[in-house]
Amino acid sequence: MYEFWYSIWNFLDMKKFLIILILVFNSLEINSQQLYTSDGTTTFDGSKESFEPIKAVNNSSASIIDDEGNIAALIYIKDFEFRLGLMQEHFNENYMFSDKYPKSTFQGYIENFNYYKLENNFTNFKILGKIEIKGVKKDISTLAKIKKTDTGIYLKASFNVRLTDFNIKVPKLVFKKIDENIEINLSYNYEKK
Repeated sequence: MYEFWYSIWNFLDMKKFLIILILVFNSLEINSQQLYTSDGTTTFDGSKESFEPIKAVNNSSASIIDDEGNIAALIYIKDFEFRLGLMQEHFNENYMFSDKYPKSTFQGYIENFNYYKLENNFTNFKILGKIEIKGVKKDISTLAKIKKTDTGIYLKASFNVRLTDFNIKVPKLVFKKIDENIEINLSYNYEKK
């Protein structure tokens, strides 16, 4: 029963967040074009070579971009799926405390972005903003490849975060198995709103 109500809460919470994002972007400029995804793919890899892969995927990442490059994203921590259920349990309960910190967010902008000038081949853009993980906000800068599609745009990016920057402590027992620098990959198909 708890899982049912938790999923309802997450759905409503995501809806509220997305409504707020859309209202914020609408207030920026009435004629602004918005592009949205609720099924973006976010993966992370915290594996060290020669040990059990520590990887997970989240296929329900939500994000919105306007035609001037303002961007925001929301990722629910419990939506990351691991190959092994025990890894997922440890990830949520012992590392991310996902009951207390249920989501990660990003808010920023894409430098020199203009939706109307995008082409059908990938162009490199710099993304700057603030990422929040486990209640800690940090400035982040990364490169993204973006191209126009028939229905909107496609964005892919890769960047690293340090566990200690977000107060994620790795027990000494598994320290040799988990890398301090976690690689995060994004693959988002945005559609016009």
